[in-house]
Amino acid sequence: MLDAGRVVLAAETLGAAQSLLDQAVAYAGQRRRFGRSIASFQGVKHTCAEMAAWLEPCRAFVWFAAQAQDAPDPEAHMLACQVKAHLDEVGRDVARHATEVHGGMGFTELLGLPFWFKRIAANRQLLGGPERCREEAAAAQELVA
Repeated sequence: MLDAGRVVLAAETLGAAQSLLDQAVAYAGQRRRFGRSIASFQGVKHTCAEMAAWLEPCRAFVWFAAQAQDAPDPEAHMLACQVKAHLDEVGRDVARHATEVHGGMGFTELLGLPFWFKRIAANRQLLGGPERCREEAAAAQELVA
C-alpha cells in the first residue's frame, strides 16, 4: 500500500506541475512588456522549454511505475521509491520556475499558483521525502548494507 501511495503522489505531483507549466505558458503569452509578449523573450522561452523537458520523461516514468504496481513485478518497490523521489525534485523545480515566470503575480492567491505550489510541497513530505525514498530504493537494489 505504501508503494501504491507513492506512485499516486508522484502522479498527482506530475499533474500539479503540468498545471503550473500550462499557467506559466499562458501567462507569458498574454503578459506584455516593452511593447511585446514576454513569451518572446529568450529567458522566458528557455525557462518554459526546460520545464516541459523536465516533465515529459516523467509521464513514462509514472506510467511504468504504476504498471509495476499492477503486475507482480519484483522491482515494483524500487520503482515506486524512485518515481516518488524524482517527481518530488522535478515538481519543486517546476513550481519555482513557473512562479518566477509569473513574476510578483506568482505569489498572490489571485492566479491560484500557490495552491499547486503548496500541494507539491505537501506531496514531497508525504510517505517519505526524496532522501528516504532514494535510501529505500538503494536498499531494494542491495546497493547499501
